[in-house]
Amino acid sequence: TIVIDAGHGGDETGARGPNGTQEKDVTLAVARQLKASIEARLGLRVLMTRDADATVGLDERAALANNNKADLFVSIHANASVSSQAAGAEVFYLSLDEYGERARRDAQPEVTSIPGVSGEKQIELLLWDMAQARHLEDSAMLATFVEQQLRARVPMSPRAIQQAPFRVLVGANMPAVLVELGFVTNPAEEAKLTTPDHQGRLAQAIYDAIVLFRQYVEGGRRPVAATPAAAAGGPR
Repeated sequence: TIVIDAGHGGDETGARGPNGTQEKDVTLAVARQLKASIEARLGLRVLMTRDADATVGLDERAALANNNKADLFVSIHANASVSSQAAGAEVFYLSLDEYGERARRDAQPEVTSIPGVSGEKQIELLLWDMAQARHLEDSAMLATFVEQQLRARVPMSPRAIQQAPFRVLVGANMPAVLVELGFVTNPAEEAKLTTPDHQGRLAQAIYDAIVLFRQYVEGGRRPVAATPAAAAGGPR
C-alpha cells in the first residue's frame, strides 16, 4: 500500500506563483498522475490523503497511512522563495535534530501485553510523534532514489536532498519522503508546473523511484542498479 499526500488543499492553498498558480492544484494534479501509473503498471493499492480540493490536517495525513498499514508515504509539494530566481526540485526526509538524542530512544517501540479472548496478546506501543524515527534509513534511501530520478528529468535545486523536521513526516510509521516539485514563485518554473507534460515527468520520476525502492527492499536492502532514466543523468 502506498499513500500519496497531495500537499495543502481547501483553505490551505499553499504557495502561490506570480501568475496565480496555487500549490494545492499542482500537487493534486501530479498526485493523480502518480496514482494512476502505480495502479495501472504495478497493481498496488494506492490511497490519497485527498482527491479533491479539501482541507486535511497534517496529523490526519499520517494517520491515514498508519491506519491502512501503508508501506510508503510520499508527500508532494511545490516550493516558494522570496527570490524569484530560486528554482529546482528538492527531496526531504525527516531530521530529528530538533528533537534531540532522546527522540531516537523514544522511537523504539515498547512491547506490552493485553488480555484477549484466547490469552494475552503482545502489542507494540510507539510514541506517535516519533513513529518516523524507526524508518530513517529506509526514508533516506527512498529520498535518494527520488532525487536520482528527478535529476534525470528536471532541474534540481543546489540542495537537492535534505533533512528537515516536517510535521507531516514525523508521525508516519513507514518510509516517508516529502518532494518539492519546483519553485512556483519562479515565473519560468511556475509555467512548467502547470503543464500536464511537465507534471507527467515529475510523476514518472517518483514512480520510477518507487520501483527502485521496492527492488531495494526485496533484494535484502542491497544497492540496486539505476534505471536508464537515472543513468542519463543531469538536469534538462
